[in-house]
Amino acid sequence: MPASLENDFLRNNGSSSHDNDHTSIDSSVSPLRQSPRLSTKNKQLKITSMFPTKRSRSPVNNHEVNENKKIKLDIVDSTKPTISKINICNENISLNERKEDNSLESIVSSVENEIHRKNEICNNNTSDMNKNRANGDNNLITENDSDKRISHNKDNELKGNGNSEKDSLQTEKDLETKNNLPDLEKCKICRQYLNNSDIIYYQGHPQNAVEEFIALTNEKLVLASGDNGDIMERPQTNITGFSIFDEHGHLCPIDGGLVESDVRIYMSGYLKSICSDSSEIDEESIPVKDVGPIIEWFIHGFDGGVKNCITLSTEFGEYNLLKPSAEYTPLMNNLYEKIWLSKVVVEYIEEYHYLLPTYEDLLEIIRGQTIPDLDNKIMSEEMLHKHAQFVCDQVVSLEADEDNEPLITLPCIRELIKLMGIKFGKRKFRAKIVYKKVDKKSWTKATTTPLVQKTFESFFTNQLDKTNHEHTLRRKRCGVCEACQLPDCGECNACRAMLKFGGHGRTKKACVRRLCPNMAVEQAEDSELDEEEDYQQTADKRQFDKIDDALPVKVTGANCKKINWIGEPVKVDATKVYYERVEIDGAELKLGDFVMVETSQSNIPALVSRVTYMWKDINNNKSGYFHGEVFIRASDTVLGEVGDAREVFLGDRCCHGAPLSSILRKACVEKREPPKDWFKLGGKAVDEEFFEDDGKTYFYQKYYERFTARFEDIPVDPECPNVLRKHRFCPSCERKTRRDAMDIPKVFGKVLEKSDVVSEANRTEWTSVRWRDNDYKKGCGVFLKPGTFKLKNSHINPNTSNGRVKLEKVDEDVYPEYYRKSDNNLRGSNVDTGEPFCVGHIAAVAAAGDGPLVVPQDIYLRVNILYRPENTTSRFPHHEDLNVVYWSEEIKEISFSNVVGLCQLFYVENIPQQDSIHEWLESDPNRIYFRQTFDKASGQFNDVPQHAKHVGRGDRGKDKGKGKGKSSKTSEPTIAKTREVHVRPLRTLDVFAGCGGLSEGLHRAGVAECKWAVENLEAAAHAYSLNNKNCIVFNEDCNELLKDALGGASHSARGLRLPRQGEVELLCGGPPCQGFSGMNRFNSREYSNFKNSLVASYLSFCDYYRPKYFILENVRNFVAFKKGMVLKLTLRTLLDMGYQCTFGVLQAGNYGVPQTRRRLIILAAAPGYRLPSYPEPTHVFSRRACSLTTTIDGKRFLSNIQWDESAPRRTCTIQDAMSDLPQICNGANKIEIEYGSMPETYFQRMVRSRDESAKLRDHICKNMAPLIQARITRIPNTPGSDWRDLPNISVMLSDGTKCKVLQYRYEDKKNGRSSRGALRGVCACAAGGTCSPHDKQENTLIPWCLPHTANRHNNWAGLYDWKCCATAFRYGIGQRNQESFECLTVTQLYSL
Repeated sequence: MPASLENDFLRNNGSSSHDNDHTSIDSSVSPLRQSPRLSTKNKQLKITSMFPTKRSRSPVNNHEVNENKKIKLDIVDSTKPTISKINICNENISLNERKEDNSLESIVSSVENEIHRKNEICNNNTSDMNKNRANGDNNLITENDSDKRISHNKDNELKGNGNSEKDSLQTEKDLETKNNLPDLEKCKICRQYLNNSDIIYYQGHPQNAVEEFIALTNEKLVLASGDNGDIMERPQTNITGFSIFDEHGHLCPIDGGLVESDVRIYMSGYLKSICSDSSEIDEESIPVKDVGPIIEWFIHGFDGGVKNCITLSTEFGEYNLLKPSAEYTPLMNNLYEKIWLSKVVVEYIEEYHYLLPTYEDLLEIIRGQTIPDLDNKIMSEEMLHKHAQFVCDQVVSLEADEDNEPLITLPCIRELIKLMGIKFGKRKFRAKIVYKKVDKKSWTKATTTPLVQKTFESFFTNQLDKTNHEHTLRRKRCGVCEACQLPDCGECNACRAMLKFGGHGRTKKACVRRLCPNMAVEQAEDSELDEEEDYQQTADKRQFDKIDDALPVKVTGANCKKINWIGEPVKVDATKVYYERVEIDGAELKLGDFVMVETSQSNIPALVSRVTYMWKDINNNKSGYFHGEVFIRASDTVLGEVGDAREVFLGDRCCHGAPLSSILRKACVEKREPPKDWFKLGGKAVDEEFFEDDGKTYFYQKYYERFTARFEDIPVDPECPNVLRKHRFCPSCERKTRRDAMDIPKVFGKVLEKSDVVSEANRTEWTSVRWRDNDYKKGCGVFLKPGTFKLKNSHINPNTSNGRVKLEKVDEDVYPEYYRKSDNNLRGSNVDTGEPFCVGHIAAVAAAGDGPLVVPQDIYLRVNILYRPENTTSRFPHHEDLNVVYWSEEIKEISFSNVVGLCQLFYVENIPQQDSIHEWLESDPNRIYFRQTFDKASGQFNDVPQHAKHVGRGDRGKDKGKGKGKSSKTSEPTIAKTREVHVRPLRTLDVFAGCGGLSEGLHRAGVAECKWAVENLEAAAHAYSLNNKNCIVFNEDCNELLKDALGGASHSARGLRLPRQGEVELLCGGPPCQGFSGMNRFNSREYSNFKNSLVASYLSFCDYYRPKYFILENVRNFVAFKKGMVLKLTLRTLLDMGYQCTFGVLQAGNYGVPQTRRRLIILAAAPGYRLPSYPEPTHVFSRRACSLTTTIDGKRFLSNIQWDESAPRRTCTIQDAMSDLPQICNGANKIEIEYGSMPETYFQRMVRSRDESAKLRDHICKNMAPLIQARITRIPNTPGSDWRDLPNISVMLSDGTKCKVLQYRYEDKKNGRSSRGALRGVCACAAGGTCSPHDKQENTLIPWCLPHTANRHNNWAGLYDWKCCATAFRYGIGQRNQESFECLTVTQLYSL
């Protein structure tokens, strides 16, 4: 029995809490001294000089220990250690040493029994902390009845301890609120929660233990040094069987921050010689007590070996920790986990940082490692989460001297930081581990051509390699533009900060009036990264905004100028006289001249316009007006401030009726044609052009479409369609008129003898309708707006309303995080996804009018209704092809306004390629086929009638009765043969090729044949070469490769032939996107800038090879990065090369991918080639994820896509992709297994091999911990379910242990309390305080880290969600619902 406990018990046994005895202390006892926290490098003392400075270990005169209780102290011997105070369940037991007492054994026995009883009560009470708030009692929500009985007894005990009659009459509601508040009492020394079942109490000193300064002088430990045999100033020794505790007797972890916070903690154990290798307690061991206080601790050993060594320092010596005591082992195990986990993580990311490892990559490495100090315990993801703060602190310490490549910005560490809510800089640094140094692979600077160098240098100042260029563009004012000539205004914020205006002078920004375009690049700031849901919420509002198509100003002018008309009029009508020439204040102006037109607002520059015709009113000879084509300044395009101030663009904008007096002056505008040898100019030096901005000299070389930001070649001017109005013909107006006319449907070929389908007297029948360059006529298939036929859809969830899932009312005490869910924010759910287009077969074209001109609203189609599988009584509609429909004899009249486009409809036997039906159908998503009919009345499927079997046949004659009045029956409805377009694949160079995903898509589309590929990562390059046998793969740095090409080399450093100029027809690639990604919280750091500079390298490839077409793929945030500056510079560079270009954001889910993935796509085409348009969506997708508009500098931009509400095919869901996967058990890791079944869905039939004997590869499941399995099985199977649906209960895990209940101890300033008054904060930060490591909770069903950081991470919507847990449907971990399975798509893949 520990002597200190005996003494405390004897003293307490002879005193009462009501006694007024005063504390007495022997005057020989040294007063308590606040010793400084020494390091091992200064103020070292010899042992002989330390003895007199030994101070008391007791809390004498320290009333902070317990202010409410008095401690009675007896006189003690000054040579003995003083009082050890133990706090057991908030009771202070003061004991004194009385070895002479004859009844010691009985007292010791009673003490042990008392301690055992108190510990049991304390542990039971603290483990049963969470109460059943719904019923108002203190029962713990658990699946074990015995636990309920224990907590119920405790509840009764609390209710019976009332001190007054008023307490006994307390209302049940007040008692319930009181019980909802957890016990927050902490130890005032170690800050551990006293109600925590994990707290461990010190069991006493070793037998015959001596003081530290006495033990260190033992001859078994003393090491002599020097000729005189002096004792070492700072003795080092080993200690085994140790425990570390505070003055209250709580065992304390070394790494809990107590040492760094100057908290007094001590150690006891057995000292051993520094030369001893054994960790066992033997005869050479010296028992020691009260070693300390500990002033420092550190870890070493990994820098030169594979084993760690933990050392503690006190004022007297340093102690290497060997083996902990039995009771202290759990705390040391925790430290061993931290140390070894940090070693694995740090050494991995230091060696492989250049691979940009993801979070999943890091997990794979961790799962394969063990902890030698813990009998080779296997590391896990839970272990990484548990020690995330320590690991990240270690990673931060490594980058102190690394300016270029901070490892904390790696994707794997960023994801860990976000997931666990790691914070830096607000806590004292823990012990630093010295690791083995690893040689890091450095990045090369971007190699660029002179043209790209000129544009990008101001943005990526330190990342571009300038060694190849003698002339560089310095970051300075151009000195010639209008802004540079203006004086500082002295009023804006930038001026007030200048020294000459009395400011502080620290801000280097220019006056707002003097923002030089060259300097604007430097002053670009990071754009704020919108959260995913903020983007979606604002997107819903933007789609209703109308784009203003009017000129920015109203053109005005005063009649103060002298106007003289020259020559004879070219045309005179009733009110106007048209002329070719005019004189304005002595300056002659003729048709086709360029002029500067005054605007009504002084802050908008003059318009650049080309006069197309001019006139005067007959009744007012002094007046004069003109019509002109208005050119768009570069600053008014998407280029903004990075555009050339002298460049303008043709844009089909016109000003009509502007007075001639508003013309300020004539302008000189040059039309620049691309050079004939354009393809041979790649990589050549560029001439620095410096022209004075005189406000009247401009050039144009491209046409600009304002709403879609498309830069195209100058179109050919159309011919005047009517010679009678040639005098007032404008090419821009004509182009706009023709473009608008395409959107107006018009009927052609009136049928005199109507068919049986159109029998009404108020209807006329026509041969066809022309709309958007397509003819809609009898026998054609047609896509119609969803809901046109008002058919039932088995894919619609009956629990949804207006595209929203109604949330259930749940018990907030059982489901405390459910309140974070919102009925309009269910990430990954398809409840708001619309239906695909309705499909019809045109039986006749009808109209309400009888004249030659029929208004669009009077045009109708009579169509056969075609049913999709989900509109029928089919039991498994999701097993059907996405492009299959069922014929019906139902004919319905629909307005032509419901038409969205043509479709190619075929009877299955009329498909041209019968041996490869699916491949032929997949080559065009607008191809639809049918093989049966569906009778809505009976719900039966039947054979197709004979007349419908002709649909899709191309060998029949065209439809008769065209304009001749003969009846055209529906016996043989046919359409014209589909024109097959054969395109020679383009010779392609793929840069940043990866394993070849982008190339594969281009191959399948038939437009590309990849001849060359560049990939620096060896594994990816090898995979690419396997997938593309005939491709030359350069496994080299793209910058070095481009440098060789620019230098005229014919082969790379590895001997592979480089492509020559003129050989590359298509350049595709996706430069690294880490710096642009919105997930990157550190994307403004230097490391990301180096990655971003590869955009300049990629554009240099384009400039050198000058391919016919160019594709750049990147993340959506590329548009907003640096306020869109990188996007603008990219477009500006392409335009400087002479390319046509555009940009747009596409959603991969719209093209058959069961995942939300928005990506920016930049397209470019060489001069003279057609700039491609973005493809229309093929699949319906969630509306919230399909907001693809972008806003730059306040301007909204759309793509050319028309089908933004629906698509020809339904959404591809998780069930479509994964339902055929066989069930596997937890931890299954076979590389190849049998499918065990045929493909079930269209998606599976397309992706699976045609070889039925092919096996399934890589269908594995990581070995999930029992707690993870418990979480997965408790995620509901309704759409939108995630971690917020988990119950806060204690359950039995698969390994026989029980998890804990998450304790809510703090107010939540953002969310308040629950409806029952329960707290909602799990950390002090929720109440506005700082995070404390003592608030962290482990082994809970609701992961503590998620509510901890949910307020700043959009409630972690989608984490641990049903779509991520959908694999459990095939893993057999939990039973899942098919209906839920088919209603989901993947938004973002998080590890479980």
